Amino acid sequence: MLANALVAPRALAFIAAEHPELQYATAPMPTMSPSLYGSGYINGTIIGIPKGGGNRDEAWKLVKYLTTNDHALAKFSNGIRNVPSTVSSSRSPELLPDAHFSTFLKVFTNRSSTTTPITPIGQDHLQTFSNFLAKWYAGKVGNLQAGLAAVDKTIDAKIEQAGKGGGGVP
Repeated sequence: MLANALVAPRALAFIAAEHPELQYATAPMPTMSPSLYGSGYINGTIIGIPKGGGNRDEAWKLVKYLTTNDHALAKFSNGIRNVPSTVSSSRSPELLPDAHFSTFLKVFTNRSSTTTPITPIGQDHLQTFSNFLAKWYAGKVGNLQAGLAAVDKTIDAKIEQAGKGGGGVP
């Protein structure tokens, strides 16, 4: 099993529950550059407070606790087998030891691991790129370099427009 943050570490819990006899290992995804081996795509805890929700001060305290408290993050990680979303919680002695799961913790804390950048156009840059990829895979793009340059130009234009108040993150 190749491991990075896109491959749900919870799959390990499913394997343990459904086929505990299965012999397997986990490892970081291969990379083109040896210096990047062990890194991967990561993200963190996603939590929010409803815009119109009541008890906003208490809600904020709960969000802060659930996203920054090492004990809470370790307990949650043990419960659903996700990677805790802070470096300190990923090193918590409260985490259940598991050689398979430790691969995910190492990817998460690798200084070369990264995530999708935050932009003024939200996730639209990913959709723009995905649309291009669909055309490329379908054989509808004759020149890859020119196509990628056009995608880059389109994304830059959308970001510039968002900066002028024409769109972007609400």
